[in-house]
Amino acid sequence: MSNLLQIEQFDAKQLPELQGMKEKQLQIVKENPFVEITDNKSYEEAKKARTTLVTARTEIQNQDKLIASKIKKFREAVAGVSEELIAITKPHEDKQQSEVKRWEEIKEQEKQEKIRLEEERKSKIRSFINSIIDEALEKINKLSFDMIGSLKVDFEENLYKTDVEQFEEFELDFNEKLIQVKNAFSSKIKTLEEAESQRLENIRLQEEKTKLDAEKAKIEADRKAEEERAKKEREALAAEKAKHEEELKAKDEEARKHREAEEAKLRKEREDIEAEKARLAKIESDRIAKEEAERKEKEDAERAEKEKAEAEAKAKAESERLEALKPEKQKAVEYIQSMNYSNLEPKITDELLKVEFERCLERISDAISDSISVIKNFK
Repeated sequence: MSNLLQIEQFDAKQLPELQGMKEKQLQIVKENPFVEITDNKSYEEAKKARTTLVTARTEIQNQDKLIASKIKKFREAVAGVSEELIAITKPHEDKQQSEVKRWEEIKEQEKQEKIRLEEERKSKIRSFINSIIDEALEKINKLSFDMIGSLKVDFEENLYKTDVEQFEEFELDFNEKLIQVKNAFSSKIKTLEEAESQRLENIRLQEEKTKLDAEKAKIEADRKAEEERAKKEREALAAEKAKHEEELKAKDEEARKHREAEEAKLRKEREDIEAEKARLAKIESDRIAKEEAERKEKEDAERAEKEKAEAEAKAKAESERLEALKPEKQKAVEYIQSMNYSNLEPKITDELLKVEFERCLERISDAISDSISVIKNFK
């Protein structure tokens, strides 16, 4: 009995599972010295060394678990030896891990700096594009009729020849905004030309009115002169009034008719001017009505196109959903079909029972057929 192994007196360091572990751990530490990270190559070497040290530690921990599962009461002693062995590599592991983390933080900071510089580059390009477009739009807003030709030359020689390669991936954005500038420029030119046309028309009408006023003044002056002459003649021929009374009446009637004719002529000319004004006003009203009709027609066409696109998208989605259902529908059909009399039909000698049994089979068969039909037609 005295030669029997007393487990309470057993030295945990003598366990075969732990034999050579200390030497192995020391060898691993020797073969994997601390690596200071200075570049990507040393970073990879440091990670490799860390992995080896972690593996050495976990190997001891795994052995520890194995021993604990075999010798429960011997756990504390084994754990102490394990911790002693782990303590050999753990400081080196922690140190190496800190170095790896330090390097990874440096690389992360470099990555974030690259992202910041990229966003700064994009922001500068966008701001440059906006400044070019805003400057062009400001010139358009301040444009007067007499400066249209000058601004056209300016845009054609400068804005329209802008080197778009400098905008890199925002080249399309610049071209889209340039189209907006061109549209705004065309609209402004049209507005200025219409305003200039109206101004010239107003000048023409004013000149015609001035001419008519001058003619009217001349007629009035002639009338007054004629009246003065007639008065003088009446005063000079007062003595001969009786003799020439009929002659003077005839002359007065002729002068009256002439005056009325001249006044009728002036009224006719004024009426023609008013008619021309009304005609121009109607042309302007018709133009505005036409533009409004064209705008509404365009909006209706765009709305119809949008509704068509939405309907097509909905139909496509429904088609894709039904196509996706096909495999599951096929599985359901096959499963129902598998219920169709999988066992041999029993032999029944009683005729009445046999008839009733066959009716039951028919009902089951109809139910299976109906179920398959429902699954196939499911949407």
